[in-house]
Amino acid sequence: MTNELTGRVVLGTADLGIHSGRDRDADVAMLRAGLDAGAGMLDTARAYAHPDDPTFGERIAADAAAGRDGVLIGTKGTHSRITDSEWDVDISPERVRADVDASLEALGTERLDLFYLHRIDLAREAAQPVELGWPQLVALRDEGKVARAGLSNVTVAELETAAAIGRVDAVQNRHTAINGTAADVIEWCEANDVAFFAYSPLRIPIEVQTPNLAAAALSRGLSVQRLLLRGLLASSPVMSVITGATRIPTVLDSVAAETTEWDDELEAAYRADLTLNQAAQHEATNEES
Repeated sequence: MTNELTGRVVLGTADLGIHSGRDRDADVAMLRAGLDAGAGMLDTARAYAHPDDPTFGERIAADAAAGRDGVLIGTKGTHSRITDSEWDVDISPERVRADVDASLEALGTERLDLFYLHRIDLAREAAQPVELGWPQLVALRDEGKVARAGLSNVTVAELETAAAIGRVDAVQNRHTAINGTAADVIEWCEANDVAFFAYSPLRIPIEVQTPNLAAAALSRGLSVQRLLLRGLLASSPVMSVITGATRIPTVLDSVAAETTEWDDELEAAYRADLTLNQAAQHEATNEES
């Protein structure tokens, strides 16, 4: 199943459900524009919504995907907003099953395309190891309520533990186009044929520089952001990227990264910028020590 989950630019809804004042109809139209342009997957989560409306993101994703064959929706549970500035985490078997059932209702389906245990890192801090909730999600997949089971914000050690219990179909961790931090997890995913979804791929620190890719973008009349996404997609056979959807022009530009030609010149420019920033990070580390 990995092939259909990889090489994708996925439209995320994180910025739609937590900000007041947005036009819901306009946001649905924006997501539909991205799907019409070639995006084949949406990403959402209970934690992205208002405390009193935890399935907002799922419902907006369902509305955007309605009538479009083949669109996948990935969603996440066991972590939700309880006030404007507070979240909970609970990967108990009871919570896993309750959240899956709520997502099935919100999405209006009998089987979820992809469901993740959302914040394994916070569950770990709450003394809830991955082996507490993962068996329940595996069971729900066996029951047919979930087509694919995933983990988010997870370590290699936790993936090993989970994989010993049941197949991991997907992983979603933060990983950026230049100074990505999930290299070890991606390596594990490659070795085990597991799809990896990079969230916040363009949330790059201001000190990071991309002069080589910027020059290539300028010469080709493309945005640096599109080439950064394309470079990340090219960096691993299990890679997909999740981009925040807020405006139609940026959505269309991001989706175009999936089909933008990636040649030796662009690869060299991308690698040069990676090397440049790795050297700068190494120098900064030495100065601090």
